[in-house]
Amino acid sequence: MQANDLSLLSPETRRALDIPGRLWIAGEPQEANEHLPVIDPSSGRQVGAIADGDAWSVDAAIRAAREAFDRGPWRRMPGSEREARLRRLADLMERDAQLLAELETVDVGMPMWMSRGLNVAGAIGVLRFMANLAGRTYGKTVPVHTPDPEAAYFGYTRREPLGVIGAIIPWNVPLMLATWKLAPALAAGCSIVLKPSEDASCSVLHLARLASEAGIPSGVVNVVTGRGVTAGAALAAHPGVNKITFTGSTATGKQIARAAAENVTQVSLELGGKSPQILFSDADLDKAIPSIANSVFLNSGQVCVAGSRVYIERAIYDEAMERLVRHVRELRIGCGLDPQTQLGPLVSAKQQDRVLRFLDDAVASGVQMLTGDYKVDGPGFYVRPTVAAPKDERTAIVRQEVFGPVVTAAPFSGIDEAVALANDTDYGLAAMVWTRDLGRMHSIVPQLQCGRVAVNTEPFPYPALPEGGRKASGYGRDNGEEAFESYLDTKAVLLRYA
Repeated sequence: MQANDLSLLSPETRRALDIPGRLWIAGEPQEANEHLPVIDPSSGRQVGAIADGDAWSVDAAIRAAREAFDRGPWRRMPGSEREARLRRLADLMERDAQLLAELETVDVGMPMWMSRGLNVAGAIGVLRFMANLAGRTYGKTVPVHTPDPEAAYFGYTRREPLGVIGAIIPWNVPLMLATWKLAPALAAGCSIVLKPSEDASCSVLHLARLASEAGIPSGVVNVVTGRGVTAGAALAAHPGVNKITFTGSTATGKQIARAAAENVTQVSLELGGKSPQILFSDADLDKAIPSIANSVFLNSGQVCVAGSRVYIERAIYDEAMERLVRHVRELRIGCGLDPQTQLGPLVSAKQQDRVLRFLDDAVASGVQMLTGDYKVDGPGFYVRPTVAAPKDERTAIVRQEVFGPVVTAAPFSGIDEAVALANDTDYGLAAMVWTRDLGRMHSIVPQLQCGRVAVNTEPFPYPALPEGGRKASGYGRDNGEEAFESYLDTKAVLLRYA
């Protein structure tokens, strides 16, 4: 399989990869004692290094963030000034869009069209949306009445920034998810410590440098790279953090919630998913089939809202499956820097092994793979896009989040069975419905147990729409006004004036 030709990278990207790995604390790059390799997923070769931060590094970053919050100017600025600096940060990201996109492609493996058009552009959009909310920390007045006719009171509430935010993000779309955490927290007046995944940190480090260039004060934005078991665990358990926001697996989310509970720290968790897609017989298959595939195989299936369980109304099951399999077989796999690539490699050898184990176990249990061999010879962490047709809904490949280019398909008869199949999961992140019947659409949407439903479209992120789930998919929201509000606390004030 093809590997990235790194000579195609811009000089700026090559220089960024050549810089020895450092932490970003108090507005400055900080040296680290240990380092971790940056691996190009298309070849398995090391192309750089990041700092391997530890508990001491996390403590230093939190102390810098606390100093910036308690004594710095950021939370005291007029909202219009915070808005201006966040807009400046968005402009700088737009200026460096090619550099950020190339870093994401080499670090994660995603195709450049996704890095540039969805990941970087989406991050910029979230920053500009949240900039609009900076300063909108409105309280309310409350009438206060007492039995004492001689006394008069006035009640009101204030909305104040929470304080220091600890944000732990995964490797699948690091720049976008870093911005989902950073933008609303900064708009609200908080300071933040970001801990990106050890598998993909390069773009987040550059984001921190741009924040400083944009005039965001020292210590407001800090980045500690390193392993989850050391730096991530230290951040989740630190008593100096006012809120932990995490995106990642359900298993890790539970560990973070337990650690934060020891300090009664607020927590927001956006966790795993096993999102259903329901295809009714009246749907436009010419539009639905490519979109169904895109919603599963975007970023090689490494997307939390991936519609990895497809349920097809029995009347069109054979036709829809034939179309889906044909479409998937035609998808072009390759390295991210190749403009013809539709699916890149998985992020790491570990993730490739995990996905292949799911598929091997499914085959051993009798599950039919309709797209043929899923293994790829040669360098890089590739897995071919796969359509599976399990007979048993209790099979692991149906029940558990694979987080790879794998979709399962099964038939249904009627709305009741479709809803039952869709809701028969521990997760509740997203769902997709394909139908031209508006009455059916309005009937089924309230019955789906998830945080988001997309109808006749893929569930692409939009800055004003909240992202989050139910059940084992977590609680709390990213994006939308809901995210901004979650970084504010309410203070009640009671004033006697007579």
